[in-house]
Amino acid sequence: MSSIIRSLRAVAIASLVTVAAGASSSAQGASAANPAPGRPPVCAKGVRVFTDKSQVPTPYDTLRVPPPDAPIRVTSPEEAEAAELALRARAGSVGATGVLVTDEVTEDGGMQRMRRSVQGLFVRADSARAQQACK
Repeated sequence: MSSIIRSLRAVAIASLVTVAAGASSSAQGASAANPAPGRPPVCAKGVRVFTDKSQVPTPYDTLRVPPPDAPIRVTSPEEAEAAELALRARAGSVGATGVLVTDEVTEDGGMQRMRRSVQGLFVRADSARAQQACK
């Protein structure tokens, strides 16, 4: 089970998860609709998830991950797994080989609310692994 799903269990199962796409873009100008030039799309299975910047191999470029159509509400482990897969697919659509996910948890009327920030990453040294995972 991924660390993101374990984190969601540690937070209240009725958390509200708002996914905010990272605001920066790569030096090569990836758009939300197309991968950066020379960066093929990566399937969801090929996108690694990092929860701490120290885990990210260097060097890397940052990419803007397309935001979801609406905030994502997660109320079960199955929904958490589907939300993670959708996030990885959105990141891969712009050629990201990984995402850096950081969470901020706050109390809100007896419930815990989680705000998630996501930064797309292109790690050149990881691109062969990412493409292999998609075969």
